[in-house]
Amino acid sequence: MGTSWRAAAHAAMLSAMATNQTSSISPGSGLLDPVAVVALTGLLLNDHVLKAASAGTSWTIVTGKLSDFCGVLFLPVLIVAAVEIVAGWRRRFAGPSVRVAVVIAAAVAIFFALMKTIDVVGDVYAFSLGLLQWPPRATAALLSSQALPSVSSVRHVVDPTDTIAVPAAAWVVVQARVRAASWASSGATKASYSGR
Repeated sequence: MGTSWRAAAHAAMLSAMATNQTSSISPGSGLLDPVAVVALTGLLLNDHVLKAASAGTSWTIVTGKLSDFCGVLFLPVLIVAAVEIVAGWRRRFAGPSVRVAVVIAAAVAIFFALMKTIDVVGDVYAFSLGLLQWPPRATAALLSSQALPSVSSVRHVVDPTDTIAVPAAAWVVVQARVRAASWASSGATKASYSGR
């Protein structure tokens, strides 16, 4: 009975996702998937409000894991969307690719697991993210006539228990399958998308 309930719930979820898809899938439209939107909203709300509100309480365990789940779910969707948008600009978008989604999901899952279990990988991640955040911080400093900030690593904690979030990366594969099926059933082609 447990297995049939899970199968029915999975089928209902896929059906609901398919209903939300437009008949014409466009490059990057996976970002509009309600699950991806909720993950991004949850990540932002959690990192900017809930973590501060829960500081010093037992809820920090929940807020820490929530960020991991939301981030690991949303990042592959964002990367797949970027790949599709670049393909669209080059007029080479041939519909959503499950293969691309699998590769990106695996890469994100592996990197996340490594940065949460190996100190040196965590340090590289913390410095790289700090480096990416420097240009907007420097721009804000220049606009407010302040001294340029130095590049600094973001705070990162190596915590193997965070790898519980790794399966969330698979959402992009579920999404890609639904989008690819919608693309195929709409009769869309590379030529029709590119206007040829």
